[in-house]
Amino acid sequence: MEQDRDAPVALFLDDIVRLRKPHPCGSFEWTVVRLGADIGLTCKVCGRRVLLPRRELQRRTRLFVSRGSGFAAAQRLIAEQDAVDAQAREPAAPDPQPATTTSETGPNGI
Repeated sequence: MEQDRDAPVALFLDDIVRLRKPHPCGSFEWTVVRLGADIGLTCKVCGRRVLLPRRELQRRTRLFVSRGSGFAAAQRLIAEQDAVDAQAREPAAPDPQPATTTSETGPNGI
């Protein structure tokens, strides 16, 4: 499944991301330390902290080196919700129609 470029990327604390351009210290990898409208990042080599707007980080991110602890929990919740949705989409067994007998018709058979 291809992800939409305009859709927000799910970020979790302790994610390690590789950005497109290196930091002046030479590192490409950053750890996510703050979530919100601005994302807090710490350089893996020199420890420098920066804040980037979420959109800017999404544009600069090349790939996720590793995902934080919240990622596995989120994946489990998504899988559980998909299972519930799949059960809800299954067609229900049709209710059996009661057979009409002559006793249910009127005295004249109408």
